[in-house]
Amino acid sequence: MEARAEFLKKLNGLIAVAKGQGDQITIEEVKSYFADTGLNEEQLELVFDYLLAQKVVVKGYIKMTEAAEEKITYTEEEEAYLKEYQNDLKAFKEEKQGERDMLFQKLLAGDGAVKNRLTEIYLQEVVEIAKAMHHPEIFLGDLIQEGNVGLILGLDMLTDVATAHETIVNQVKQCIQMLIEEHAEVKSRDNKMVEKVTMLDESIKALTEELGRKVTIDELAVYMGMTEEEIDDILRLMGEESEDEEDAE
Repeated sequence: MEARAEFLKKLNGLIAVAKGQGDQITIEEVKSYFADTGLNEEQLELVFDYLLAQKVVVKGYIKMTEAAEEKITYTEEEEAYLKEYQNDLKAFKEEKQGERDMLFQKLLAGDGAVKNRLTEIYLQEVVEIAKAMHHPEIFLGDLIQEGNVGLILGLDMLTDVATAHETIVNQVKQCIQMLIEEHAEVKSRDNKMVEKVTMLDESIKALTEELGRKVTIDELAVYMGMTEEEIDDILRLMGEESEDEEDAE
């Protein structure tokens, strides 16, 4: 019980740090913050995903999702939106060879006026990224608009010409992923990390009260409709061993 409370307290502290940095934090800062907890890579990804859901940019983190097995299909509303939006983009002049790098150089030299042209150049790429990351529960137009926010943020994060394109694309993807994390859960993780922690804590209390004794992992698994491995994963995330959980109450 104390370990769970301490973990949640630490997580809230991390969010406070990120909020103090303009809702941004680096992978290295997260790892350093949790260095004394011994979280593995999978557990750190859960932390990153939770931060995304809280609208915190984790610089350098791109969530890896399984490729869709079926062809993406759009609703009639999405098809109409996409057609109209892409027609609007035709109003912008085509990109000239070498123009992008030249604009990057000007921007890095302090010429903020070139941001408008760079934005025009990248708008179609944002559309393609949003289409590739399409989620059936989220309107495609919302993904595109969130990607455009990422584009603007990415332009402000550039440090050199060589990495400029990668920085922008990663930021676009991360902002879209933030929206996905906020509105819909990935199938392999149908509950957010903190929800899992809370659900387990409440289940332990309820089952202990019902049985009038300490509960076991297999009993919790049946009660929660989860596998024992999933229960163990949550316990490890909170820094607890299975044996400790059996004595939680």
